[in-house]
Amino acid sequence: MNRSDPDRFDSRKWILGFFAIVLTAALVLSVAAYAIDPFLQFRVKDNAYLLRGWFVDSGLIENYDYDTLIIGSSMVQNFDMELWREKLGGKPLHIGMGAITANEIGRLMDLAYEAGRADTYYICVDQYLLSSEADINHFPEHLLRKDLLSRLRYLLSYEVWFRYIPIDLALTVLDRLGVTLPEKIAAKKSIDKLGDWRLDFPPGTTGREAVLRYNEKREYSVSAVNTEGLDQRMKTKIDAFMDRFSYDRGAHVFFFPPYSSLFWCDARIDGYFNAYAQAKRYFAEEAAKRGAVVYDFQGADCTLDLDNYRDTTHYLPNVSDWMIGCFADSRYLVSRDNISVFLEQLTANTDRFRTENPDLFD
Repeated sequence: MNRSDPDRFDSRKWILGFFAIVLTAALVLSVAAYAIDPFLQFRVKDNAYLLRGWFVDSGLIENYDYDTLIIGSSMVQNFDMELWREKLGGKPLHIGMGAITANEIGRLMDLAYEAGRADTYYICVDQYLLSSEADINHFPEHLLRKDLLSRLRYLLSYEVWFRYIPIDLALTVLDRLGVTLPEKIAAKKSIDKLGDWRLDFPPGTTGREAVLRYNEKREYSVSAVNTEGLDQRMKTKIDAFMDRFSYDRGAHVFFFPPYSSLFWCDARIDGYFNAYAQAKRYFAEEAAKRGAVVYDFQGADCTLDLDNYRDTTHYLPNVSDWMIGCFADSRYLVSRDNISVFLEQLTANTDRFRTENPDLFD
């Protein structure tokens, strides 16, 4: 009977040894991930490589030095932060994610309020935020939390170890060796250029002809809108969206981005133009009640020229620069008293575009 005792002892040693190796490996990996910190969850590095918004947004909001937060969809990704500093001053940080949802904006704003760094918030209001029936979450949940288990999951995650740390280390070595990186890769290390897509669309892939091609194929277009019960659905979504913000934590500036007139012509054809327009009226009224500011760029003259776009909604950097000037000069500022003027201008521009481009609608 005693002959089995050494076997049990050896098994116990093997099991303990195995777990010791696993724990040691986990500890070493965690310490290394903490030191490299590819998603900026603990600190912001001077040379951050391969920034990916869904992974680094929460870390930037928590750790970056800023007093102005610009947040929204891909409509804010091309804002020039140097021009922003020149025109508006301050220390801006822009967080722009394609197809971001209203709930995700709310989650990021919660992090911003907790961080307490900003005193001004610019929030892009895409109409799809207020009409969509989906509530998708693109962000890895553990990156939106600060508890110990979430932090450990980050330090030991697949994305950190097998997707980003090897590339970050390789790029760091190249940087130390003085190797000049291609412009598109070099831009990925710039927090000011986070999400900037201008280099992804060289000449020939933007402008009128490109927009018409994209529109025909429905590439990069806003998802189809369910018009059933749309008016009430948008009011309900607006109420929920507006209630997510803490207006006593700083100035809140909402803005409607300047989609092209072709988008609005399509909206009229597909039957949701009026619902989108009246939702803006309701939004402006609710914002005024809460002491927030609203800009509406959707009836601006630049929307008539498809050479300012890469598809029916995404405008080029020159339009983003113009918007910064409008913020600085308080142009296109909406109130409850003048919202009707903005809606009339939007309708007039849509009529004008259709009259000037009859071949697109025959």
